[in-house]
Amino acid sequence: MKEKNYQTLRDALDRLPRYEGDARCWSAIKAMLDDAAEGATARLADRLPTYAPPPAVWNGVNKGLDVTKRAPVRRLPRRWASMAAAVAVVVSFSVVFLTYNPGPEVSYAYSRETAPPPVVADWDNDETSFNRARLEVAQRNEPHLNNLGHELDELTSAREEVKAMLVAYGEDPGIVRQLAEIERERNDVYRRIIVEL
Repeated sequence: MKEKNYQTLRDALDRLPRYEGDARCWSAIKAMLDDAAEGATARLADRLPTYAPPPAVWNGVNKGLDVTKRAPVRRLPRRWASMAAAVAVVVSFSVVFLTYNPGPEVSYAYSRETAPPPVVADWDNDETSFNRARLEVAQRNEPHLNNLGHELDELTSAREEVKAMLVAYGEDPGIVRQLAEIERERNDVYRRIIVEL
């Protein structure tokens, strides 16, 4: 089991005081252990029973060893051994061949499609209406209408900057979304101007 607070435990163990034993203590402990080991061995040997097998047993063992030394080893003729090896090779190859599974077959498919032509948005479609609203606001010169006209001018300048970014960087979806948001805000200001007029 892994210790969860290993560093805390290690710090606590390192802070424990250290004591060195006297050299005489270690030699006394070693002598006691040596005496105990010798005594245990001697006591165990004294308790074990001893048996002496009868001489007939040893004579039988010797005769059995002599017979195995002199017995001829029967060997198969080389032709039989080579045929057995050939059969073993054929059987092992057939087992491998029959159990071989190449796994699933992988194939690739692809197709080509033409991209639709880019949609070119006409962002200047309503600019004449916006210009008429600006002229009307300038002619009336009312504070609330002037604030709306100023807001419309700021949105128009922001729109022109974003359109310049579209020209510089191409039809980036993020820039198109930003331009659409500015157009929605401009339309909202335009509607409020029309209501006030």
